[in-house]
Amino acid sequence: MALGSVLGASALFGPGSTEDGQGAYVSESTPAYWTWQETLRGTIPAPVPAAVSLAAHVPTLLPALATAYRLAPATAGNNSVRWVFQEATTTPRLTELELRFTVGVAGSTVKITAYVESATTVLGAALDFTFYWDAGTAGPTAVTVATMQATVLVCTAVGVCP
Repeated sequence: MALGSVLGASALFGPGSTEDGQGAYVSESTPAYWTWQETLRGTIPAPVPAAVSLAAHVPTLLPALATAYRLAPATAGNNSVRWVFQEATTTPRLTELELRFTVGVAGSTVKITAYVESATTVLGAALDFTFYWDAGTAGPTAVTVATMQATVLVCTAVGVCP
């Protein structure tokens, strides 16, 4: 008979470094043309990025240039978790994507679902899109992330999402 144990520890995301999934639940699921690049801890930039749509029937139309968005109300300078996704030139035009973010910090878990739509024109180069979540008072100098998940689902039509 074998006995064993599993020990999990929170992951600490540092500014400018890549994610460290050590002992934490960190996952991503995306279509081939919309790939997860990184998840980092940082601060909300000034000016604060525009809000991304939280309604399936009115997705945020992505421009043909790299852009940042916020997932919820945000204050410049607050601690944040940010996700970067890259849209490939092969992305189907005017395709709605449902972005599901789950992040567990400071003893609580936040789930956010956002909606974006690929650009109206074919991209000349791959573009990075950054999404910020304001961690607020989760910590004055660090945000400890216990769980993080990013799932991207393709909608069958605008407003018709999984």
